[in-house]
This record gives sequence, C-alpha cells and structure tokens, in this order.
Amino acid sequence: MMPLRLMKVGDRVRVMAVTGTDAVRKHLGSLGLIAGAVVAVVQVTDGSMIVGVHDSRIAINPDVAARVMVQPA
Repeated sequence: MMPLRLMKVGDRVRVMAVTGTDAVRKHLGSLGLIAGAVVAVVQVTDGSMIVGVHDSRIAINPDVAARVMVQPA
C-alpha cells in the first residue's frame, strides 16, 4: 500500500484504508473515500488533487491525500 498523494494523473487505484482521527475518516467516508472504492486521479497541482470517486469529482489537499492508503486497481 502507498498513499494516494504519490499517484499521478491517470492512475486508477483502490482505497485500502484511511488513517487519521474518527472525524477525518468520517468526513472522507461521506465523500466516498472508503475502503474498496476505486479512485481515478484527474488532476494534480502543487500536491493538491482532484480525484474521481463513483460519479463525483472531489478536491483534496496533500495532507488528506497522505491519509488515504491505496493500491493499483
């Protein structure tokens, strides 16, 4: 597993775990970043990312992207 933060544009990965406090995990879960979800990296700018999750696109900062552990889908 590796952090989502290390992925590049075009990568498709599966979320394996989300680390951090309960509040962080709950917030990310409400956005669809839960274990088993497939995520596509759409854009990376200065460490911030736009990712596609289900039928939505969300923006996440580098600190949050470091908490989402993924593996190739």
